[in-house]
Amino acid sequence: MARDFDRRAFREVYARFIEGGQFQEDASYYPRYRSRYEGITKKYAELAGPAPLDVLDIGGGIYAVIVHKLFGDRATVADIMEESYPRECGVNSRVWNLAKEDAPFDQKFDVIIFSEVIEHLPLPGYVALERLRKLLKPGGVLICTTPNFFRLRNVVYVAIGKSIFDNMRLPEEGGTGHVIEYDEARLHWVMERAGFREISITLHEFAHQPTDRLFRVLSWLGSPLFAIPRFRESLIATGIA
Repeated sequence: MARDFDRRAFREVYARFIEGGQFQEDASYYPRYRSRYEGITKKYAELAGPAPLDVLDIGGGIYAVIVHKLFGDRATVADIMEESYPRECGVNSRVWNLAKEDAPFDQKFDVIIFSEVIEHLPLPGYVALERLRKLLKPGGVLICTTPNFFRLRNVVYVAIGKSIFDNMRLPEEGGTGHVIEYDEARLHWVMERAGFREISITLHEFAHQPTDRLFRVLSWLGSPLFAIPRFRESLIATGIA
């Protein structure tokens, strides 16, 4: 049964704890990408059962703070580095290099949010996804988001000879850039190979604009293409353990 999603309550939590918080990115990042965080949190509300749930957020902990403050869920963040600010918000924090090892804890979760991370991992996606599946309770839900390889930005990059990916290396000294990106079929394949079932993948275009002036103009000129799902920015995938 879906939860109610209160946009006003979400934006109050987001303004206070995310935009006003102490996360890794530059402060301007969080107002700019609010539409994406709102969209993913709404998707979470559609899929999550009654609160409180045990939720694992892979990455900086933004979603962990949001679902804890908005819904009262029991949230944990796991990242390659220690996250102190989520702890101040009542969220558990664990250090975990997902690219190198199985989880260093035994807790099982109802939902795992794996947002904008898989494209940074220098290993086959199904390896990381299988490690996550093992942390879900039977019937637990994975929400995975990642940039769409066929998004308009990448089409332009290829046309002008600009590299899409960073050099591939193990994330031993902090995070990496994008070392791989997925299209819909490829993401479905790695999720299926990792053992997920009832896989659903949709393509979305969120409201934020590129920071580079040239790409803002190109985004505006190319916006009619967003009517074609193939060119939209983001893949949102869900699967059941």
